[in-house]
Amino acid sequence: MDKLVKKVEGVEFLTGRIYSRKELTDEEKIIDTRNHRKFPEADVWGTDLGALFYNSKDDNMYVIFGDTFGERGSGLTRWRSNTLAYSRDYKNLSNGFEFDGWYTEGKNDGYARAVSDGKHFPREELKERTKIHQAGIEVNGTCYVYCEAIRTWGTPGTWYVNYEGVFKSTDNCKTWERVHDLTWFPSTTDEFFDYAYETATWDYWGNPTDVKIDRAKERENPYFAQCIPTDGKDGYIYIFGRKPGRHTGVKVARVKYEDIEKFAEHEYYCGNDDNGEPIWIKGYEGLKAINNDTVGFILATNENEPTSNMTVMWNEYLKKWMFVYFRPAKFDEEGNKIYDNSMGFRLSDTIWGNYGEYHQIFDKSLFTKDGEHHSFIGVDWVFKRPNSVFYGACGHEKFQEENGKIFYLIVSITNPIYNTVLVKVELE
Repeated sequence: MDKLVKKVEGVEFLTGRIYSRKELTDEEKIIDTRNHRKFPEADVWGTDLGALFYNSKDDNMYVIFGDTFGERGSGLTRWRSNTLAYSRDYKNLSNGFEFDGWYTEGKNDGYARAVSDGKHFPREELKERTKIHQAGIEVNGTCYVYCEAIRTWGTPGTWYVNYEGVFKSTDNCKTWERVHDLTWFPSTTDEFFDYAYETATWDYWGNPTDVKIDRAKERENPYFAQCIPTDGKDGYIYIFGRKPGRHTGVKVARVKYEDIEKFAEHEYYCGNDDNGEPIWIKGYEGLKAINNDTVGFILATNENEPTSNMTVMWNEYLKKWMFVYFRPAKFDEEGNKIYDNSMGFRLSDTIWGNYGEYHQIFDKSLFTKDGEHHSFIGVDWVFKRPNSVFYGACGHEKFQEENGKIFYLIVSITNPIYNTVLVKVELE
C-alpha cells in the first residue's frame, strides 16, 4: 500500500439492485440498496459515475450519474443518459449516503429523469449516442453541469465527442437550460463538424433553435472534450479538461466567478515562465496556444500521461490540492504492461499544478483476485474481464472527515455488475 494511504474499504452500493453471478449459487443473491428501496419509482437499477456538486442555496449535495438503466431485463428501453439525485446526508458518510430524492423534471411520478438526455441514435449512424455529465459546480447561486455529447463509442477506453457543453439551473436544480456560449469542439474537420455544430445549438430538450455559436471553428481543442470545474478559492473557477476517452493527459483553464458564462473570458494555462510563474492566455488565442500535445499539461512530468474520471479538491489535512483520478493501464511499444489500472492521487501547492508523485489508493485487488470468488460488501462474484473492473474517482471537499484525513469516493464497477459504490479512504 502507498506510504500515504492507511486503509481503503467499501461502504455501500448506492443505486439499484446488485446481483451476484448465477454460477455461484443455485439462486441469485440480490442486494437491494437502501436508495432503491426508498425510491423504487425512480427506476434506477444500474448507473455509472456519480459526480458531486454542493449547492449552498439549499444545503444539498447533488450527485449526477452517467448512463442509467431501469429494471433488470429491460435492456435499453429505460435508458437515460444521466440522472440526478440529491441529499443532505453527507456529514457522516461512514454509515453510507442516503438520498433525499431524484430529479424528476417537475413530474409527480417519482421517475428519475435526465438533466439532458442523449438522442440515443444507433451507434453505426455516427450522430449522438448519449450525453454524459462529468461534473458540476455552484457559482453565486447558479448550478452548472458540464456535459460531453458522445457521438459514438470506439474501442474500450476510446470514444468520440461532438461537443462539450454546459447546462445551468437558477432554481436549485428544478429546471435546466443550455448555456450555448460555453461550447468547446474537439474537432472541426468537415465530415465531423457539421452535425456536431447542429447538435450544439439545440435547446435543453434537444430541439433545433436559431442560436448561432460565435467563432465556432476557433473553439476547436480536443483537450476540452471533457471538463471538470473546481473552485480555486481565489476568485476563479478552474476547468480541468482532457480529450475524449481515457488515454490522454489533462490541461486547465480558469475564469472569474462573474464571467463563468463567457467563453472568451476563459484563460488557458500555458506552462510557467522563467520565474516559475504560471502563464495564462485568454480566450481564443489561449485555446489555440494549447492545441497541441506539448504545452500546458498539469502533471509534474509535463507529459501527456493517461488520466480519467478526475476530481480536484483541497485537502486541509495534507494542506495540498489533491488531484484524484482513475489511472488507466499503460503499455510500452511492444505491448508489455508498464502498470495496471488503479485509482490514485497526486498533490500540488497550487491548483493548476504541477501535480507530483502518484500515490495509489487501490487497484483491482480491492474487489477481486483474478478468476476467484470474492465478496465485496456482501456481494459474491467472479470478475471475468479484469481490465474493465472499475473506473471513476468522484469526490468532493464535503466528502471529507477529520480535515481530509478521511475522504470518500464514488467508484463505478462494470463487471459483473454495472453500478456505483461508496469507498472510504483513510490517510496515514
